[in-house]
Order: sequence, then C-alpha cells, then structure tokens
Amino acid sequence: MLLADIKEVIKASPAIQIQGKITHLQRRAWNVLLANAYNELPDKEIHHVSVAELAAKLGFNSNNEDYLKDALRELRACEVEWNILGKNNKEEWGVAGLLADARIVDGICRYSFSPQLRLKLYNPRMYSRLNLRLQNQFKSQYALILWEVCFDYFDVHWGQGETPFIPIETFRELLGVESNEYSAFKDLNKKVIKAAIKEINDLTDYLVEVEQKRIGRKVAELKFRIIKVKKLPVQESVFPDVEDLLPVAVELVSAGVDRKEAIKIADAEWDYVNSEKLPDPGTYPDFIEYISEKIEMSLDAARVNNRAGYIIEAIRENYRNKRIQKAREKRAETARENELENLETEFIAKRFHIVRQAVRAEPGLIDQAAACVKNPFVLKRFNEYSSAMEAYENRPMIKAEIDAIIAEEFCQELLAPVVAAYEDEKARILG
Repeated sequence: MLLADIKEVIKASPAIQIQGKITHLQRRAWNVLLANAYNELPDKEIHHVSVAELAAKLGFNSNNEDYLKDALRELRACEVEWNILGKNNKEEWGVAGLLADARIVDGICRYSFSPQLRLKLYNPRMYSRLNLRLQNQFKSQYALILWEVCFDYFDVHWGQGETPFIPIETFRELLGVESNEYSAFKDLNKKVIKAAIKEINDLTDYLVEVEQKRIGRKVAELKFRIIKVKKLPVQESVFPDVEDLLPVAVELVSAGVDRKEAIKIADAEWDYVNSEKLPDPGTYPDFIEYISEKIEMSLDAARVNNRAGYIIEAIRENYRNKRIQKAREKRAETARENELENLETEFIAKRFHIVRQAVRAEPGLIDQAAACVKNPFVLKRFNEYSSAMEAYENRPMIKAEIDAIIAEEFCQELLAPVVAAYEDEKARILG
C-alpha cells in the first residue's frame, strides 16, 4: 500500500504516552512513519518511504530536506516510556528512542525502530486509531498530544472515555511543557489546557472536558473526558456551568436536575439508592449507566410535570421500565455484535497479511501446504493446474485452503501475538 493511501495510524498506548519535548512536526512525522511501517513491523527491521511522499503526507515542501533531517534527528534522540499512565495495570517499565536510526539516500528515507519498541507497536493490546489527515489540521502541538492521550482512553462501544487522574507534573511531561514554562497553573490552564481543548472541540466530532482535583487550594491532578458528539457550534463548553463536575453530576444537571442535588447523587452513588431497591450486582457496568437509564425513562414517562423530580425519585427507588431496559439491552447487544464483527474482520486481515508476507519470503510454503490438503473437492481442483503455485494464484477456493493451512501449520509463531490480542479483545467485549 502506498503511503498516500494510508489514512490512519494504529498507535499503541506507550507510543501515545510519550514523555519528552518534541515539536509539532516531529510528532506528526513519527505518526506518519509508524503508519507507513505498521504492517511490516513483524518481519522487517528497516522501512523506507520517499522524502516526497513523507513531505506530502505532512503537508510541507519536500525541497526543505534540512527541515525533515532535523525532525528525524530529534526523533532519534527522543525517548518514549511505555505505560507511564499505568493503563493496563501491569508493573512494567521500559524506555527506548522513538527511532533507532534514520538515513536519507537518493531521496529515500530509511528508518528503523528498536526491537523492544517494535514489540510494543505492533498488534498492541491497547491501541488507538489516529487520523493522519486530522493531525495536520492541529495548529498546536499541545492540542495534538492531548487529542492522542484522550483518544487512547476512548471506548467505541460506549462512545466516550476518560483518562485516569494525571498529576500535574506528569501532564506537563506528557505534553512536553518545560518546568520553566507556564509555571503558574492559571497560565498553564489558559495557554495550554483550555486552548488545546478548544482546538480539539472545534476540529473534531468529539467533546473533551477536563476535571480538576485539588489538594488544599492547589490543583494537583487533571482528568479528561472525551465524548463522541455531533459537530457543534464553536463555544467554550457545551455545558459551561458544569465544567468541574463529576460525569454523573454532568449527566444529571444536563437533564435538568438541581446542581446541588446532582452533586449529592454523584458523591453518594449507590448509597443514594434505597437499600431495599438496590439492583443486583453486575446489572449495570457502573453507576453512570444506571443514571442514564433513569434519565431515559423520564423522557418516556407520561404525565410527568416535574422531570427533575421524577429522575431523582427514579434513582432513589430504582424505577423499572421493561420496554426501555430491553431497548437498552438490545442496543448494547447490537453494539457488542458490531464490535465483534469488526474485530473478526481486522483479525482476518492481519492474519492474511502475515501469511502473504510468509509466502513472499518463502514461496515453497505453497507446495508444503498443498501436500497437507485433505479436502477431496479441493484436491480435485489441483488437477486443473500445472503447479500448486498456479492453482494458488488462480483459484480463490484453493488459495483460502492453502492460507488456512499455512496459518495453522507454518506461521504459528508469527501469528501468536495476533491471536493472543484477538482472544483478549474478544474476551473483553464478551465481558
């Protein structure tokens, strides 16, 4: 596939959670280099792309080769620490340069990643798909980095996500803000945080909001929420009066519940519900899902003059509406089925790619796999061709059979991380 045809980069969480000062161009350049190399990561150490293609993807003049060389030089020196936000709860720490090496010869850029980083970058258990076209629209490097961090925690199934609370110093490191830059939080908030959030909300179909945690009177940690929304008119916030509230309180205030009561419910969570009416454990994935159901019920309830009062009572007494519950369960099931279907499609594509790489590297695999065919119908079709390779290239049915045998018998080691990631993700979806 040509670089020009690549629209997105599959980027592992460790690669998103980069600590270090790199420029806006350098970060975009690394995303493009990763996208270009991604399908080759399992079995190639050196990747290449023409300088002209790379420049075109980045949206700058290819004649300015020195500019590109500076970017590559800095990427070679910049380090990435994986799992710095502890996303997968594993106690593993590692560090590597973003690029192991890079060189330009006769208009071709050749580059490589360190062996350990390659393992993290290909088929990661946690990854985000980042739009390469969109990244060029961000004018601020802080907006691009914050977008990547937030999208790393976005859950497609629920249409939203949130980061853990991030200490201010870690946040500054993630965004590459030096200790002597915006040392006062009010300046960091105005020049970096709010400016980056506004740019993300203006450019994308997602809404990002920030929640602050204080220690005493000082803001010590930040949490970011990202929600998939329809494109909205430019504004500071969709709900400017609830910027600092917990997600549960935001939902309730947005539905018309009094702010104080919304905060009370958000703080108490399940303790707010009548103890005799509590749902069975596991009925809801979290409290906000319970809240969302009661809000939806208020829209469906007939002859309700005080919607906010109805929502509060529905939460406290655990009102039930079988039709709405079934509709929500159906939507959740449909979303789960779609996610499984997409996962299966992606898995098949990755398996096919690895098999094709193996066949190109060792064409003799076709003959070895052909000797293992037991299906009499397929064996009969082999007689129509002079060689197994000819049959493989001209008969889709034979090709599918051969590919399946190669995957099962000759590519188990190469496919192991792909299969493991697929099984883990499938288990997560099925719950």
